[in-house]
Amino acid sequence: MPVFLPTIIHEMGYSSISSQALSAPPYLFSFIIVLLTAYFSDRLRTRSVFICVHALSAAAGYALIAVAGAYELPSAYRYIGIYPAAAGFFSAIMLIITWTLNNQESDEGKGTGVAMLNVIGQCGPLLGTRLYPHRDAPYYVRGMAVCAGFMLLVCVLALVLRLVLGRENARRLGTGRAEREAQTDAEPLVGGAQRRRGRGQFLFML
Repeated sequence: MPVFLPTIIHEMGYSSISSQALSAPPYLFSFIIVLLTAYFSDRLRTRSVFICVHALSAAAGYALIAVAGAYELPSAYRYIGIYPAAAGFFSAIMLIITWTLNNQESDEGKGTGVAMLNVIGQCGPLLGTRLYPHRDAPYYVRGMAVCAGFMLLVCVLALVLRLVLGRENARRLGTGRAEREAQTDAEPLVGGAQRRRGRGQFLFML
């Protein structure tokens, strides 16, 4: 999307200058949505719910662009579809990065996670050149449909990961509770130290 947005708008029939100008409002809209998403995601202490919402939003936007192109509907439909596609895409990326960092227990894990995300992210343009070949202009129906499918996959994977992490949190809480019950007859000072360690137990953000 970041690489091909001006090209996509240009293929709708607008001039190069107009396509550059028309690509700005979706970015501004996305910027506002990203800020709001970051704020409420932090307030509610959850990432997966917002990832699913934005992934579905992006999928709907991509699907609208694909359908409008397949049926040769007016360009306005495709341009409108760019807004949820861009906002959902950028918000999902932001949340995935922060979710990855939130769920690393060590600084080494955070560094490794950032490195892996950068490597995967740099593969995007390589895939994009094949999803939007010039022969598919001006509608790029196949590329838009594939992007819609991948955003749906993002939603599914986020839900699966939420379930996995939720079970792991429940297991850790259960283990910690059992350990505290087993320590009731222990030396008070020792038990106090162990309880303090238990309160610092790492739990995954959902």
